[in-house]
Parts: sequence; structure tokens; C-alpha cells
Amino acid sequence: MRKGEIGKLPAEMREDLCRELERARSFKDIFLVVKKAVKLVLGLSRVGLMLYIGDLPLKIFAYHIVGTNSIVLNRRILRAMSRSLFSDLEFNSTVFLILLHEYLHSLGYINEHKVNDLVYKISRKCFGKDHLVTEKALLGPEYGLNLQGFKDSSSMGDFVLVRDFEKTDGSYIC
Repeated sequence: MRKGEIGKLPAEMREDLCRELERARSFKDIFLVVKKAVKLVLGLSRVGLMLYIGDLPLKIFAYHIVGTNSIVLNRRILRAMSRSLFSDLEFNSTVFLILLHEYLHSLGYINEHKVNDLVYKISRKCFGKDHLVTEKALLGPEYGLNLQGFKDSSSMGDFVLVRDFEKTDGSYIC
């Protein structure tokens, strides 16, 4: 398989990824699954990303500014997810998809349609067509999310750094 090519994953690798996502208890744990999935499917990776949680308009789940090492997750969306009676797997699957989308942007994929297509293809290859991650990748991370009662605002701010989000072994600056 060439770099950037989507290939077939053995069943035991898919099962391992499913177990890791189910057992994840933090953004760091989920992001490790994201990185592993992208590495297995596309052969690409990067280090040195930082995660921030901040208040964003409800239509923005997260963002990555091209040329930076930051991903920002929407605190309002995370609260809505917690209040929508999501199971741990639903929560982890949704966060996985959001982080996967932004991680792909950080790897240089800019076009939203291409990124959405890759999110689905990676999800299907890594978790199988019947897994919740793949279903949500097809329907969108907002599927099953109840935003009633959440005030929308165009204001952004109050960003908090998630400590120990990504463990790096050495420098990522060459």
C-alpha cells in the first residue's frame, strides 16, 4: 500500500481499534485512536498538536487553523453531547469523528468535501460499515445531538488548554 492510499485492514486490527475507542476515557485516549487509524489507512502522521476547549457558535463543532498546531473543540457541543444522554460509545464516536476531521486538516487536507469523504472512508476501513462511528460519519456528527436549550452565540472565547493531550517523544521541529 502506498502512502495516502486507502487499503484493507485485517479484522483483528479493526477489533483492536473498536476496543480502544470503547475503552477511551479522555480526549487523549480518543486522539490516540484517531492517529492510529490515520496511520494505518493513509500512512500519515504528525505530532505536536494541542487541544483547546472553547465556546464557539453551535454550527462549529471544532476547527483547526491551517499552519498552526491547535485544534479547538466547541464546549457548547460537548455539553450538548453530555446532556443528550449519549452512551460512552456515542460520545467517544462523535469526538473521534470531530478530532479525525480536524486532524486531517492538520495533515494538509483543506477541502471540506475531501476531508468528509476521508473521514467516512477511514471510519469504514477501521471500524466496519455497521459500527456507530461509520454510521455517524455518514450521517454527520450532529446525528442524535439535541441542541435545544443551548443559546447560540457568535462570540468565541474562554479557551482552555487540555493538558497532556498528545505525548511526544522528542522534538517535532526539524
